[in-house]
Amino acid sequence: MSESNPPDKDPTGLETLNRAAEEPFACPVCGQMLGPGSRICAVCKAPVDPSEIRRPAPPIEPSPLLPTPIPLERARFPWKLFALLLLARLAVAASANRYLGLSRTFLILGVFEILCGVWVCYDAIQRGVPKPFRWGLGSALLWILVFPWYLTRRKMPRASCPFIEAEAGPVTRAVFFALVVFFLLSVLAVIIKGPPSG
Repeated sequence: MSESNPPDKDPTGLETLNRAAEEPFACPVCGQMLGPGSRICAVCKAPVDPSEIRRPAPPIEPSPLLPTPIPLERARFPWKLFALLLLARLAVAASANRYLGLSRTFLILGVFEILCGVWVCYDAIQRGVPKPFRWGLGSALLWILVFPWYLTRRKMPRASCPFIEAEAGPVTRAVFFALVVFFLLSVLAVIIKGPPSG
């Protein structure tokens, strides 16, 4: 006849006397925390049976708090700066037209706006502003609208400008392409026609 396996010393997962003598435990009767090695509860005076001492539950670690997303601030259109640049542009255009003529004035302003667009594109790349080429091209084509807007946007690195930086749909791309073609044709017409003879 084969010998049976010895029974498990702790089939219910309860602590033994050695465990009870090593660390504080709760009284099996009233739940009062007792010191290591206690044999009688100091509150209910009940004798402590080591086989009834349960292993204390492991402490629950708090879950790490996820950072609350900070809503992005939008770079609003700078109406005051727009008005100042518009007045300055009109004043410069009127003075240049008086002394240089319409064609030369148009050419000078066009070159200035293209240079502004190149600078905006370079500055946006250096600052990590989204869609730098769109900002640069917009400043060259629609200088009076996009350029002052970018001057405000570059001072707000955490802001957003959905009108310029959002993903463009097919209609927006078509309109933008038409503006580019119109701008190039206008520049080409001025170059071919040349300044009027004095």
